[in-house]
Amino acid sequence: MAKRGLGDPAVRVTWVGVGVNLALTGVKVGVGFVSGSTALVADGVHSLSDLVTDLVVLGGLRLARRPADTSHAYGHGKFETVATAVVALALLGAGGWIAGEAVRGILAPTDHVPGLAVAGVAALSVAVKEWLFHATRRVARQTRSSSLAANAWHHRSDALSSVAVLVGGALAIAGVPQGDQAAAIAVALLIGWAAVGILRRALYELTEGALSDNERARVAQAVSAVDGVQSWHKLRTRGSGRGAFVDVHIQVDPALSVAESHAIASQVEEAVREALGGAASVVVHVEPATGVRPSRILKP
Repeated sequence: MAKRGLGDPAVRVTWVGVGVNLALTGVKVGVGFVSGSTALVADGVHSLSDLVTDLVVLGGLRLARRPADTSHAYGHGKFETVATAVVALALLGAGGWIAGEAVRGILAPTDHVPGLAVAGVAALSVAVKEWLFHATRRVARQTRSSSLAANAWHHRSDALSSVAVLVGGALAIAGVPQGDQAAAIAVALLIGWAAVGILRRALYELTEGALSDNERARVAQAVSAVDGVQSWHKLRTRGSGRGAFVDVHIQVDPALSVAESHAIASQVEEAVREALGGAASVVVHVEPATGVRPSRILKP
C-alpha cells in the first residue's frame, strides 16, 4: 500500500521538483529579459512546462492512492499510468518545440552572444536539473512509479536544453553561430526518443499488458515454492500503476479439506505479494490435482 501525502517518497520528490522548476522559471525568464537572451527566455518556458508536468504527476499520484470503490472495483492505479502518458506527450511537445526553435534560428540567425550572467544561469540549471533527474529516477525505481520515471526524463530534458544554451554561447564566441542549433536538434531527437519509449510502456499497461518476464518468473518461482502446491497453470498478470494484479490456478491434494486448501492458497497469495514487493492483488483458484500438469512460467 502506498504511503499517503508527503509520507510518500514519490510525492516528496515531486514537490521538490515543483519548487526547483518554479525558481528556475523565474530566474531564467528574468535574466533572459534583462540580458536580451531569447534562448534563456525560451529555456525558462521549458522549465515552466516541467512545473506543469510536476503538477500532473502529483494529480496522478493522488488519484492512484484512492481505494477501490463501486466505480473502480480494481482500484485507481491506472490514473498514474494516464499521468505517465501525459508526461510522455509533454516530452514529445518539448522536443518538437526545441527542434522548431533550432530550425527558426537557422533560418533567421542572430549574432547575439550570451554574457556571463546567461551562461551562469544555464550552468546552474544543468547542475540542478541533472541532480533532480537522478533523485527522481532513484525514487521511481524504489516505488515502481512509471509517472515518476517519466517525470525524471522531463527534468533531464530541461537540463539538456540548458546545455544547448551553453553550447550555443560557446560556439557563437568561437565564430560558429549556428552550432547551437545543431546541438539543439540533437537534444530534441534524444528527448523524442525517450518520450516514445515512455509512451509505448504507458500504452502497453493501459491495454492490459502483462508484467515483465522477470516479474512473471519471480511469481512462478514463488508459487512453486509453497508447500502443498503440486502444480499450477493459467498464470495471468497485468500492471496498474505501482501495483499489479495476478491470477493463478494451483492444484493440491484432493484429499485435503477446504480449510487446508484455503491455507495453501493464502500462502501462495502472500508469497506472490512478497515476490512483487508487496504491491499486488492476488487471486488464487484451487483445483484438485488429477495428474501431473506442466507449469508454465512465462506464458498465461
